Amino acid sequence: MQFILSYVEKIPYIADKYNVLTAQILSVIAFVIILTLLAYIATWFCNNCLGALVAKLRLKKWFEAMKTHRFFTALGVVFAAMVAIHLHPVFVTEKIDWIATVMGKITGLFVTISFSWLIFAFLNTINHLYGRNPNLPIKGLVQAVKIVVFLGTGLLILSLLLGRKPMYIITGLSALAAVFSLIFKDPILGFAASIQLTTNKLIKIGDWITVDSAGADGNIIDISLTSVRVQNFDMTIVSVPTYDMISKPFKNWSGMYAAKARRIQRSILIDVDTVKFMDKEMLARLKKIQLLKDYLAEKETEITAFNAERNVQDNFINGRHLTNLGTFRKYAELYLASRPYVVKNNPDFTLMVRQLKQESHGLPLEIYCFLNTTVWTQYESLQSDIFDHLFSVLPEFGLYAYQQPSGHNIAQGISQLLQKK
Repeated sequence: MQFILSYVEKIPYIADKYNVLTAQILSVIAFVIILTLLAYIATWFCNNCLGALVAKLRLKKWFEAMKTHRFFTALGVVFAAMVAIHLHPVFVTEKIDWIATVMGKITGLFVTISFSWLIFAFLNTINHLYGRNPNLPIKGLVQAVKIVVFLGTGLLILSLLLGRKPMYIITGLSALAAVFSLIFKDPILGFAASIQLTTNKLIKIGDWITVDSAGADGNIIDISLTSVRVQNFDMTIVSVPTYDMISKPFKNWSGMYAAKARRIQRSILIDVDTVKFMDKEMLARLKKIQLLKDYLAEKETEITAFNAERNVQDNFINGRHLTNLGTFRKYAELYLASRPYVVKNNPDFTLMVRQLKQESHGLPLEIYCFLNTTVWTQYESLQSDIFDHLFSVLPEFGLYAYQQPSGHNIAQGISQLLQKK
């Protein structure tokens, strides 16, 4: 302190034994002790008074998160640092320049580190509260901000120690930009990806995603700056780089859960050799099916009138006639519409049975509809029930599903040939 130095200079005995340098060192020690006491008092006040205030405001989660990450302690240290800015000139004399310089650097470092600590404590609190929030996955963004704060703090500390302006340091480090870009390639790409994923709400914790390139097919359990962790349904965990979530295709099934319906899109391969016009015997047999009764009566009246108008006789080619495949397609539609678990009469959920382009393995007859459940086991069970029924009724329409000959089929064919001989 200035008054300590002036007092020392007036007392020869003390001045002889303890020179001005010693007095200044004692002054610095006194400054450190006072600053420590101020920090302790400020942290005590913030932890007890401000903490109690936050608790009384019914912000229990915030209070617990702040206490866990020592936010109030960091806030108290910042208060002490603000006091130190105005207090340290009182303890420094201009007669000893290097001590004044050291005191200034120590104060600057204390202020910089204390503010950085406060920011980190706040970011940790936010991440504690919302880092795993399915609707707001900000963990990656928080990590990116931490990197920026860490680099900024390092730059200010280096500037204080070297006695240079931050821009001078940045200019000097520009030559190392290529090296830094290589070292921090993943965090930089992850930072950009995290911003896009968060702002566009492409994914969130709990979403079921499928990333074929990474072998990921399961629920998201964590989103960080550099990776997205997915727990597959076989309980394995796959780490997908965050940047891959915007640079490579992936499927997010969250829309399915929001719609509370899941699509069926599977085909039955029909053997085209079994497709034919329906004869009177088959028509009479199919009329006994409750679902087809009204449809067949209506179509029979319509076709009979059409053929009579054009004087069509028995030649199938000259007139209109029902086919077994077309009738089965209509039956499949009526069957799906009759099931209580199939969504119908909703323009957002299509229900249809259609033919696709013929393949070497037969004619695909695609079943396209939505079930009113998203539970995996229920969905698979109901889907199996639908196809069990459709495969079972195919012979009633004179149709057969195509399948490649197996060893049993070939052996059976050879056996039949041998028996004929």
